[in-house]
Amino acid sequence: MGAHRFAHPTAVAILSLILAAGGAGAAPTVPRIWDVQPGTAVGDLPEDDFVDPACGTNGGPPGLRLGGFEEFAKCRAEPTGLREIWFRYDDEEEYVARAARDADAVARSNAMVMLGQPVILSLLIDRAGRVAGFRIFTDPHAEAELRENAYTLAYAFKARYGADGWQCEELPPEAGETAIMGTFVKQQCRKASDGRQITVESRHYYKSGQALRDPNSGLSTVNQFESAARMESVRTEALPK
Repeated sequence: MGAHRFAHPTAVAILSLILAAGGAGAAPTVPRIWDVQPGTAVGDLPEDDFVDPACGTNGGPPGLRLGGFEEFAKCRAEPTGLREIWFRYDDEEEYVARAARDADAVARSNAMVMLGQPVILSLLIDRAGRVAGFRIFTDPHAEAELRENAYTLAYAFKARYGADGWQCEELPPEAGETAIMGTFVKQQCRKASDGRQITVESRHYYKSGQALRDPNSGLSTVNQFESAARMESVRTEALPK
């Protein structure tokens, strides 16, 4: 994996102000997942900006491709009755920048990142075809140099909803899970805010069988570590009683 360059939480908290202000450098007129209000009908979603909908897999690759958000019922309902719809932001500006070989413009227009971390997005739709919430995941297929610090995005997720009122649980390591350079993070935080239940999870450790160096060859391993952040926001009335 190479040398570790983990960001300090204080630095991430400062950077989170950017996220709280509306995203990673996106123009304010472009709708983002934060802008979708609970109760929005699927037919009112900005389909020119939220594109390529598919059945979501809770942070995994997209499932069945959909012709539009109105086809949400084709996806399997979760135990809550909600259906997860994966989507991505329109990336036309990024393609234009890549065609022009403008590296700075590519970086500015790469919509599927938050504070430099590639992300996966999905909406949660209720039986009536209304948005009940959303999920954001760091991308497990990001380059190792980026993914090393993916867990720190959880600080920004929490900062968006204020520092107070979080109930956090530090989960113990399972068999074989060990700290990375002395840092072990396995945390789940919850907060009720404005009629929503917010859940933020962060993970940063070696899973069983993973290590900085291969025990047989002594060579540095590549991408053998866990580092991730996940956020879920769900309208409280959509949750099971």
